[in-house]
Amino acid sequence: MADTRKTDRRTVYTKKAIGDAFLRVKRFKEYNTITVADICREAEISRGTFYAHFSNISEVLDALLDDAFANMDYLRNYMAAPDAGTGPQCTYPFCRFVRESKELRCILFDDALDHIVIKKLAELYKDDFICEIQRIAGSLSAKEAEALFYFQINGCFAVSKKYSNLENGELCPVQNMIDRFIKGGISSFPKQTS
Repeated sequence: MADTRKTDRRTVYTKKAIGDAFLRVKRFKEYNTITVADICREAEISRGTFYAHFSNISEVLDALLDDAFANMDYLRNYMAAPDAGTGPQCTYPFCRFVRESKELRCILFDDALDHIVIKKLAELYKDDFICEIQRIAGSLSAKEAEALFYFQINGCFAVSKKYSNLENGELCPVQNMIDRFIKGGISSFPKQTS
C-alpha cells in the first residue's frame, strides 16, 4: 500500500516528535514493552495523531533507522573492498557511527534489536555489496557473497558494540587488523576476468 499522506512541515514535525518520544521511552523500557500510549504520553499527542502517521511501533523504529542510515551510502565503498593497512577502512564509518550515535544508542546497543538493525542494513546495502564482492572475487556465487555480507556486517556490529568505549585512535589498530583479515580472505578467491 503506497503512503499517500501529505508530507508538509507539520507532518515532518509530528513524525520527528513521535520518533524522539520513542527514543526517550526506549531509554527506560524494553522495546517489546513499549506501547503506543507510552509514546503518545511522552510526545504529548493523541493516539489519533500517532495513527495518522504510523500504523504501529515497529514503523516508528523502521523510520528512525531509515533516517539514521539514509546518509550512509559511503558504506558501499568500504564494505566490500577494504584497503588494509592504510588507515581506517572497511566498515569503519559504520563502526564509528555505532559507537558515536548517542541518540540511537538505546536501539543500536539493544541485543534484542540486532536482527532489526541488520535487516535494515541488508535492505539498504546487501545488493550493492553482493555486486561489488562478485566484481572483486568473481568466483563467488550470489549466495556466497550474501553469506559474506552477513558475516561482515554482523561482525562489524558486534565489534563496534564490544569496543564502544575505545577512542578512535585505540580502535584503528583493531579495525586495521580486521581489514587485513577481510582483505586476505577476499584476495584468496580468483579475480573476475574482464
